[in-house]
Order: sequence, then C-alpha cells, then structure tokens
Amino acid sequence: MKLSRRDFLQTAALTVASASVISHVRTTSAVPATAFITGRPKKAILGALPDAARIEKLRALGIEGMEITGAPSIQEAEKMRKVAESMDFRFHSIMGGGSVERMELASALGADAVLVVPGRVSGVKMPEPWEFKIHFDEKTNRLLEVVEGDNTPYADYIKAHNAEMERARKHVESLIPTAEKLGIVIGLENVWNNMWVHPHFAANFVLSFDSPWVQAYFDIGNNVKYYPRPQDWFDSFQGKVIRVHIKDFKLNENGRGGRFARIMEGSVDWLAVRKKMEEVGFDRWMTVELEGCPLTDEEQAHRLELIASGKPLV
Repeated sequence: MKLSRRDFLQTAALTVASASVISHVRTTSAVPATAFITGRPKKAILGALPDAARIEKLRALGIEGMEITGAPSIQEAEKMRKVAESMDFRFHSIMGGGSVERMELASALGADAVLVVPGRVSGVKMPEPWEFKIHFDEKTNRLLEVVEGDNTPYADYIKAHNAEMERARKHVESLIPTAEKLGIVIGLENVWNNMWVHPHFAANFVLSFDSPWVQAYFDIGNNVKYYPRPQDWFDSFQGKVIRVHIKDFKLNENGRGGRFARIMEGSVDWLAVRKKMEEVGFDRWMTVELEGCPLTDEEQAHRLELIASGKPLV
C-alpha cells in the first residue's frame, strides 16, 4: 500500500448505517472559532503542483491545501508532498482521477480522493435544463422519462444516457480494487455532462455501488441551472459527499439559464449551503474552482473563510 491509512480521511461517517470503514484522521492546523459549533470544512484552492514559496503564501492566507491539476511525475509528487507536509499543507485530491495511473499519482501526492467524471452524453436532442422531470428505475438507475408528457423527442437521449451509465458503472467498478489498495476514494462529480442532472438521480447512482470507495465529489455551482437549490444534494447523498467544489452560477431573471459567476456573487444561497454542511457534518475539503471567474489568492481565501464561517459577502 503506497498510502498510509493515517492519510485516509474518516470515511465511516460518510457511509450509510450498513457500511463502515476503519480510518484515521490526519491532523490539521487549528482554525479560528466561528458561528458554527461543529464540522468546519477545510479550505483549499485548485492548481498545478506548487513550490515551497507558493505553499508558504497560501498557508499565510489560511489555505490548508490544494487539489492538483496537471500531470507531475511520481518523483515530483513525492518530493513536494514531503515539502508540503513539513509546512502543514495537504494535496488532498487530484482532477482527472479515472485511471490507475492517476490514482497512483494521487497516492504519491498524499491525496486520499480523486475526482472522476463518470460519463458524458452529447449530440442528441435533450430537454432544456428547466424542463427536466426525471423518472428512473431506482433498482437499475436506468432513465425512463425526462419530461412530463411525451418523451418521444428524447428517446435517443434516454437510450444514450442508459448506455453511458452502464459503461460508467463498469469503469468505476474496475477502479475500486485500486482505490481500496491505495486508500483513495473515487469522487464522482456532477459536471455539465448532461447526466444525472437532479440530486436524487445522481445520488442513486453513487449509492448503488454500496462501497465506501465510491462517493460524491459535489460541485456547488454546476447544477444550479438544472436545480437551483444545491443544498438539497447533501441530503440526497446521505453523507456520501467526500469533497465539495466551491463555484457559483448566476441564473437569469426568469430562472432559465445563466452563467458562471464569481463566488458569492451568483444565485447560490451560501448561508443555506453552509447550514446544510453543518447539519450533515461535512467537515472535509472544500476547494475553490473559479471557472473563468478570476479571484486573487487573497480573495479566494477571504471568500472561503466567509463561507466556512457562515457569513455573507458585504
């Protein structure tokens, strides 16, 4: 095993009552008291493997870790992991973790989760985001209807969705042995892939694996155009959210469509999201993803702190 169990986040609290995992919590630096009594998430940003100077700057801003993009070598990863650990900093996850090689890189970095996009459907007619009324088979996760009334115009979409879902299942299942060996959780993310667009539907797929090694990497902003209450996703996932991406989306005035926005400047009710995090005991990593809406390191740290503290942007 390349990754010590002490590096594995406490996943027992993430599973439903029938599942449990022996795990150990990695110690982190003290954080200031907030209005919330329990379950303060850890703060991270997204980016390429940093050097010591950048880590020092981020730590001074109160950033505790990073989700890594790009493809550093195993040797580079192991070297910078040691540097980061000496500075009380953590590379908690990597993007694009859907292969054994990427999971081995995550292990070298000391990460205990990887972000995996499970599938994608495109090139077929599908409903507008606000038209979706999902009906699916909870035993198989197969999509049955996507709108009220006549679903004939979307027959190709339903067929493609179900085929891609089955392919995604086989792929994720093939990664589980490596995940267990390395002590790394596979986090399935809700991206703009035109699949699993409503919380109960997405959660049913994640929960169907019945494995502590397959959980959700929930992006707060990604599904606002389909479902404007991201806080509800935490309930649907029943404690199986391993990571959170902090992103915002601004709906148009009519509630139909919109664009990504700078964090805390869009349509997400961040106070409701933070309250829900506290209710479900989410105290793991939340990572800023800017999605073309730039903020300085200082401003990213500031807004993460406001979210963690349950305070509005003023």
